[in-house]
Amino acid sequence: MYVISLLAQKGGSGKTTLAECLAVAATQDGKLAAILDMDPQGTARSWKQRRGADDPAVISMTMANLDEELVRARDAGADMVFIDTPARLSDWAMEAARVSDLVIVPSRATVKDLERVEASIKLATVYAIRPVFVVLTQVRPCGDRHVQAEQFITAKRFPVCPAQIGDRVSYQDSDVAGLTPLETEPAGKGADEMRRVYRFTRELLSQLQTKKANHEQAGEKSDRRAG
Repeated sequence: MYVISLLAQKGGSGKTTLAECLAVAATQDGKLAAILDMDPQGTARSWKQRRGADDPAVISMTMANLDEELVRARDAGADMVFIDTPARLSDWAMEAARVSDLVIVPSRATVKDLERVEASIKLATVYAIRPVFVVLTQVRPCGDRHVQAEQFITAKRFPVCPAQIGDRVSYQDSDVAGLTPLETEPAGKGADEMRRVYRFTRELLSQLQTKKANHEQAGEKSDRRAG
């Protein structure tokens, strides 16, 4: 089971929307996915109530029962778990990062958002170095602000997702029914960009799995030589 946290120390960056869409993309990819909603506002939980019984599952939780809920998800056969973290509770965000295989930092292309990217990445790596990448969200169709934002982030040597999330009404329209553009407009631009972010996420997780397997094989060889 892979655990992916959505972490940003700036509200309104699109964490919840990204968590919902990635979980739906995973479901459409044949994976059993779930969202752990750590945000006290319960936005993902409300989305699930509008959505009804369709996958993915959304579970409200706190920092206190994080490990317990992950065990339950693993026992239920979940392939991917997305943790939607609160923006202003840094302790909760750090705990989510602690149990994650990968951390995604969504950010709008604004000065205030970009100024918080580094703080978000530091929270993600407090306990240990782990894969982290930034994805630009709510990108306007006109202007080059997103280009400048990407240059700002890469100048700090932070990985940036090659796919960006546009500022599209399809996200708002689909949200009314607890859906995503992947379901309401599967051939649209919103669905395409979310699939690209999901594929990038899967590629990083696959690379992580390969490195882990190689490390385990190296350890076994070392044990045999020592024996």
